[in-house]
Amino acid sequence: MRNGKFWTTEESSFVVLRALAMLGGMVAILLVPHPPEHQPYLGSLAWSFVAYKVCLFAAIWAWPARLRAVLLASVCLDLVFVSLFVWFGGGAGSHFYLLFYLLVALVSTQYTPGIGLATAGAAGGLYAVATMGHGAESDWHHLVARVATFFLLAGSLGYLSQRERLARSRAEALNRDLQENQLRLEQAYRELQAAQTRLLQSERLATIGKMSAKVAHEVRNPLSSVSLNTELLEDELSLLPDGRRAAAGQLLRAIRSQIDVLSNVTEGYLRFARLPKPQRDATLLDPLIADLVEFVREELRVRKVSLAVDVERGLCAVRVDAGQIRQALLNLIRNAAEAMPDGGTIRLAAHSLTADDIAAEAHGRGGAEAKASGFREHAAPQRPGAPAPVRFIEVTVADTGVGVPPEDLERIFEPFFTRKEGGTGLGLAISREIALGHGGMLTCESVSGKGTTFRLTLPVAEAEGTP
Repeated sequence: MRNGKFWTTEESSFVVLRALAMLGGMVAILLVPHPPEHQPYLGSLAWSFVAYKVCLFAAIWAWPARLRAVLLASVCLDLVFVSLFVWFGGGAGSHFYLLFYLLVALVSTQYTPGIGLATAGAAGGLYAVATMGHGAESDWHHLVARVATFFLLAGSLGYLSQRERLARSRAEALNRDLQENQLRLEQAYRELQAAQTRLLQSERLATIGKMSAKVAHEVRNPLSSVSLNTELLEDELSLLPDGRRAAAGQLLRAIRSQIDVLSNVTEGYLRFARLPKPQRDATLLDPLIADLVEFVREELRVRKVSLAVDVERGLCAVRVDAGQIRQALLNLIRNAAEAMPDGGTIRLAAHSLTADDIAAEAHGRGGAEAKASGFREHAAPQRPGAPAPVRFIEVTVADTGVGVPPEDLERIFEPFFTRKEGGTGLGLAISREIALGHGGMLTCESVSGKGTTFRLTLPVAEAEGTP
């Protein structure tokens, strides 16, 4: 409240309104002619009332945490001041009793009906005391009528203000519900857009796959024939003179290398187009990763790439097609090695994740909604206070290579997209299709010049309903 926010709250409005109303009412009544014997007391009392209001604002500023107590105490002081004005203003004949009405009305509209009626009762009692000794005994019926009006005013205004508060509370609750519904609709709309994007991409991939399979099939047969005839030509080279044999051999080797490139491309297209449905079984990743590391270690050594492995002990089993997961990881490791033409380090790690870990990591990388929604189907309810169960295994492949340019980061999983000379652009596309086919996710983070990290996240076997 010290930073200025207090002056825009409902409490501040009540404080200012009550101060202005009471001071304005007092000034208005002071303008009415009063007997000379009362004027010295009323002037001093009026200045005391102004000083009290200044002190009230100072107390509110000094103790903002005790605002409600300060305001209720000030109501009591207001009643005392009004009763003193009535006493020194002539008792029952004083017009200052009108300030009781103003104070009761303000309190009844601000607080509960009970506080309003209590204020009316206190006002009536103080008014009765303030009129004693001024001949009020002979005019008791006016006193009773005025006190009864205090209660009537407090009851009616309290009832109306209570209805207004209830209506406002219902309106606020309705507004909160509308906001929550709007957030849910926005979330559903985003998920629908993401699903539509995935559907369009799937249709596009299916079309590309069919075309690739057709083209690859039509190209592979002529390639086989060319390769066979090249082998026959190699046999015929032995009949040529030595000088011509060397030149012809060099030409044939160039032809064979290009045939091998085309064969690899067509085989890649066929693998992408005919990626089989995974045959999923409960599998431990530890031995799978250990076997893969031994398989690629010599290949990486030739490339002057070191491989650091960090696999968490006791990882839960995952329900996967071991061959496909091995292929996906092999693609990621080779992709990392190719990103370091002058050598470097690949870090291969695997560790457990809970659903909360997934959301936290994704949020830190700016993709909480997309990733959390992708794994929401695997999240099971848990008892409050219970430790979060392991839902996923995350395998990371990080390199120290050149990194991926920001403009390419969104496209690296697209089929046939590649910046590598002679690359097919299918390795990462196949790896992501494998991840999605297992109910997982493959994401990429990269900083140009510092390296790239791929994260393959897979649900554990228990999340699929198998022990």
